[in-house]
Amino acid sequence: MYKKISIFLFLSLILIFTTKTTYAATKDAKSILLKKYPKEVIRLIKTADLNGDNKDESIILTDSGNLFLVNSKSFVVLINTNVAYKEDDPSINLITKSSNEKHVAILVDYFPSNTQVYVYRLEQGTLVNKLQFMADYSAEIDEKGLLHQYWKKYATEGGYDLVHGTFTWDTKKNKYKASGQFVLQ
Repeated sequence: MYKKISIFLFLSLILIFTTKTTYAATKDAKSILLKKYPKEVIRLIKTADLNGDNKDESIILTDSGNLFLVNSKSFVVLINTNVAYKEDDPSINLITKSSNEKHVAILVDYFPSNTQVYVYRLEQGTLVNKLQFMADYSAEIDEKGLLHQYWKKYATEGGYDLVHGTFTWDTKKNKYKASGQFVLQ
């Protein structure tokens, strides 16, 4: 009986200490950020392994519009300012580029239909901006990780056509390539 209880406790301890939870990483990232920047109010947080090293990084957007990274070494890095404010509708998205690489896309929707897009890649412990654009109609990320930009192409006679462009990641050139300007009917 004692042997079974001992084995159960031993296995439970192994499970507790080897299981990595997003909640724990998120809680640590919050406290790390607030220790360095106590006046910030966290609006959004996304925690994930961005570079396949089995260590989580946390991306944090605050009410003041600041975008931070708490990297896997627990360093806080200010990535960008004036990203989104209380009246905006932001989201933090992860785009899988390979089994060991994810990009961070921040989409900020503005009334009535504009979307600002920022895309970052983790390089040497910080997020580096790889793409930024404004879509005056909308923007989206599809299931394959392609970024789509929709905008209005105004006609000289009045009115507009809705056009579409895509951005794909070029691993050889380490940047996004733009293509398209398709009139949508």
